[in-house]
Amino acid sequence: MAITDEMITRLRAGAVAGDAHAALQLGRLLCLTASDPQGPGDGEQNWPEEHWLRAAVEAHPDDVEALTMLTGRVAQQISYWESVLEMNPDVMAEYGEDVGTIRQRQIEAEHLYARIHAAGPLDHAEAGLDELAVLLGVGSAKGKPATEGAYSFYVWEDEGWSGSVRHSATIVASDADEIRWACDEWLALSEGGVGGDPTLTTYVDGAELSSIDLGQYLIEGTVSWDVVPVPELTGSRLPAGLPVPGRGLYYGFSCGAD
Repeated sequence: MAITDEMITRLRAGAVAGDAHAALQLGRLLCLTASDPQGPGDGEQNWPEEHWLRAAVEAHPDDVEALTMLTGRVAQQISYWESVLEMNPDVMAEYGEDVGTIRQRQIEAEHLYARIHAAGPLDHAEAGLDELAVLLGVGSAKGKPATEGAYSFYVWEDEGWSGSVRHSATIVASDADEIRWACDEWLALSEGGVGGDPTLTTYVDGAELSSIDLGQYLIEGTVSWDVVPVPELTGSRLPAGLPVPGRGLYYGFSCGAD
């Protein structure tokens, strides 16, 4: 089903009214975005999904889908801030972050991970949960090889250079309509991307099926999706919130500089 502004507005209204399912679905979609200008608080919100995923978990503490998505996003925050700490620690204080806040997230993620197992994981989630365990440094998956052929998913990649620094944006999703919508959201926010021609790669059972240079389909900063041959996914789709085994990729939006 195509994702529209009306759908987002309807989900947001339900979430604000206390509908936990609407909060979960809105949070899942916002995982795929960089910010949410209409989110709670003033201005654009980084990690825009967090507020709604926490609301969903608070309403239904044993909802495995909500727990999985929240755990995955907290794990990604840990990875992001660890990278910032390594590259440019002076920036941390501007955002109220330091070693202590990273550690707080680590403790929370480990607790959430344990709750997922206690509640009973989603179908086909074992490989992604094992990868998440490795990223979090918890003991249950140490020594187990990554199951790289476990899932099917899409990867959008956009990158550009500023001097000697490479800036990148990546979106990982497991639904064709969602990857199209998320890419459109990023291009609108970034006013056409970060400088290069973005690519969309399809993986089926962990193997690359196709890679599309979307530069040829860009018109004034938007993609003409009606002529882009996006393959449908077969096999087990990457569960929302989980990382891709063996590839260092998180479900949802991520950005970086190196």
